[in-house]
Order: sequence, then C-alpha cells, then structure tokens
Amino acid sequence: MKKVSYQEIFDTIDETMRLIDKPQNIDFIVGISRGGLFPAMHISTKLIKPLIAAYIDRQDNVYFDREEWTIGKNVLIVDDIVRSGKTLKKIKDLIMSKGVNEVETFTIFHLKNNTISPNYSAESDVDIEFPWDENKN
Repeated sequence: MKKVSYQEIFDTIDETMRLIDKPQNIDFIVGISRGGLFPAMHISTKLIKPLIAAYIDRQDNVYFDREEWTIGKNVLIVDDIVRSGKTLKKIKDLIMSKGVNEVETFTIFHLKNNTISPNYSAESDVDIEFPWDENKN
C-alpha cells in the first residue's frame, strides 16, 4: 500500500485533467461519496461546473442527488480509486438509466490489471492509501 499526500493528489488530478478531450462539453460533475467528493470538488472548481453527489449504502443501494438536473446532459463521474470497479459500475449504470446524454468517468488512480478502466485516471501497481483513509476503522 502506498500513502499519497494531498499535494500528490492535486498534482495527479491536474495532470489527468489535461487528458479530458472537451471539458467545455461537461455539464455536471458527479462525486462518489466518500472518497470521490474531494477530487470531484477540485475538478468542479477548476472546470467551473456544478457538483452533484452519488453514493452506495452498505446494502448496495445507489443514491444520486438531483438526478433531474442531468437529463439530457453530459456527466463526468469522479471517484478516488478503482479497485474492483463495483462502485464505479453501479453508479455509472444508475446515472445512465436516468436519461443523461453522455457519461465519462474520472478517478485519481486505478489499479493495474483492473477489468474496469475509467476514461481518465492514473494507473497504479499498488493500492493507495489516501489522507481521508488514515483514520478509517
């Protein structure tokens, strides 16, 4: 496991954001709670786009805030990391079912050899420990 600092996170997000083809075409940023809200806030601020939250509870129920705002819009889903891909897939499937125009995905990191690759992400050979995970029980 590799610990990353906030500065490394900001640098990786900013570097990965340069890969976004047409940021002006993104209408909404959807941050996946919990770990995705920090990078989503940073991206929404940089792109000057509204931020909406999505989350999955312990029973795997998916919730999406203000879904009516995204009908016919282009959405960028943001999370901190893709490990198994389960969370990103569930959120993406739900959002796509709500009548959005286009969905792309952004994570700070994704684990190498993962079956699900975000549209925009930095690859990692090892799992990442984020600052917001340090006190997690």
